[in-house]
Amino acid sequence: MFRQTACQSRISWMRRAILRDGIMRILGGNGANQIGKASGGKRAQSTSSSFSVPQETGGAKQTSGTMQSSALHDVSSLLALQGVDDALHGRRKKAVRRGNKMLDLLEEVRMGLLAGTLPRSVLTQLERLVTEQEKSGDARIDELLSEIGLRAQVEIAKLDQNRKAMG
Repeated sequence: MFRQTACQSRISWMRRAILRDGIMRILGGNGANQIGKASGGKRAQSTSSSFSVPQETGGAKQTSGTMQSSALHDVSSLLALQGVDDALHGRRKKAVRRGNKMLDLLEEVRMGLLAGTLPRSVLTQLERLVTEQEKSGDARIDELLSEIGLRAQVEIAKLDQNRKAMG
């Protein structure tokens, strides 16, 4: 009993798997319902036989060309969309990282001004980040980055002016 149930569930799973992957479509059982008693058709030579050959045996049916499964097409479309989304997400992530780095450097500038020691490397990094502005694809992020960049340029200009006046 257990073995028959396991076999039936395996066959049921195989039918679903084959339909899902679009390889083959199983429309019925194993074809046993096509065999029956002869009913006026061609009889076999032996009179003891109760089976007949169907009259419509015209050879193998011509199969239509294979069609791409809509499920496979949907999966490939989904993967393509994820690739686009990953590219956009990557640009946003990179822009946010750059904005955070600029804010950190502006904080170092503030702390350096308060302490009276401001390394030139901080200004160099800040200038480099301001000049390498890339679009992130998100208008809000781009607007925030431009505001941070403007603030950084103002601070750099003030520090350059102070250094020229002192030196």
